[in-house]
Amino acid sequence: MKILLCTNGTPCAAQALELGVYIARMAATAVDILVVVECAQEKPHPLAEATAAELKATGIPVTLYQRAGRMADEVVLQAQAAPYDLIVIGSRGRRGVLRLLMGSVALRVVEHAPAPVLVVKGRARELGRFLVCSSAGPMSERTVQFAGRLARSLGASVTLLHVMSQLPLTETAFLDDLEASAEELIQRGSREGLHLGRMLDLLAEEGQPGCAVVRHGLVRDEIVAEGRRGQYDLVVIGAHVTPGLNARIVDDLTAEILLAANRPVLVIY
Repeated sequence: MKILLCTNGTPCAAQALELGVYIARMAATAVDILVVVECAQEKPHPLAEATAAELKATGIPVTLYQRAGRMADEVVLQAQAAPYDLIVIGSRGRRGVLRLLMGSVALRVVEHAPAPVLVVKGRARELGRFLVCSSAGPMSERTVQFAGRLARSLGASVTLLHVMSQLPLTETAFLDDLEASAEELIQRGSREGLHLGRMLDLLAEEGQPGCAVVRHGLVRDEIVAEGRRGQYDLVVIGAHVTPGLNARIVDDLTAEILLAANRPVLVIY
């Protein structure tokens, strides 16, 4: 796995570097470190150089880059210049008026980078428990497969989360399914049960066993609530990219989860 670690010298970027080193030690074949500065004459941040030296000492090839400009723009440009398997970036967690005025660097990177993006929020932590969110469609397969490979590399456990509506979506919907557990849905062979069974099989194919959980309600609220209830270290979601109005709706959901979660979020493409 080739990883891009990004920093501009801020405290949240330092947390991202710390978590990036943790992942790189167990999963990386090569690491690039991007330092974004305000002017081209500025010297690289000492922490970036120390991080590069630390990783090189473990035998991991490291290349240090420096770009002058806006953080989000330079990260996306670097991500487009080389094939990365994972991009790690910090988030200040701006909300409300401040976010509207200054924007979100993490959201802009997630929207435009051509690779999975790990948005680091809060204190750096070992990633021992993954919460992987799944829904119907090929995006969930890619999300589960990537999460399974990463979890296996880090020695982490995986819980699959599927959020169901509290209301029947069709006249033929089986009402008991709206209150069923994941195990019950799988045993019944319902549509959601078949999906969860397929996702668990994909994890097994990656050599990473997992378990499944179902919650009922609004997707964003239930993902955030389960992340806190289970004390997961990482929330993994898929970014669905579809044309037209649906793309805007899905992008909004991804943004809402990123802003609401109080722990690192990995967005898979």
